[in-house]
Amino acid sequence: MDYKLACEYRDVALRAEHLNVSCKTEEETTLLLDVLEALAEPVLIVVRRAPLSQDANDDMVLEVAINGRADAIVTNNVRDVRQGELSFPGLHILTPDEFLKKST
Repeated sequence: MDYKLACEYRDVALRAEHLNVSCKTEEETTLLLDVLEALAEPVLIVVRRAPLSQDANDDMVLEVAINGRADAIVTNNVRDVRQGELSFPGLHILTPDEFLKKST
């Protein structure tokens, strides 16, 4: 994870509509994000290859995955990041369901 991505995750996770759907308080969500950030491996973005996807915000995720040498990105936003999988054959784009099925 890099700083920009962590900030984006916080911004999105703490939106009122996401707090309502998750049935979590802002404090509970902040604690979860704190734990995730503490466990995350920091990634230094050395190589920038934008544009990588149809959405510039998704480029940030792809850049972290590429620079961090990730095997996969797990997202429900498969359509927008699929181009990254085509450009980097070792990087797989999986839905959460696909990831869980593959992991078992």
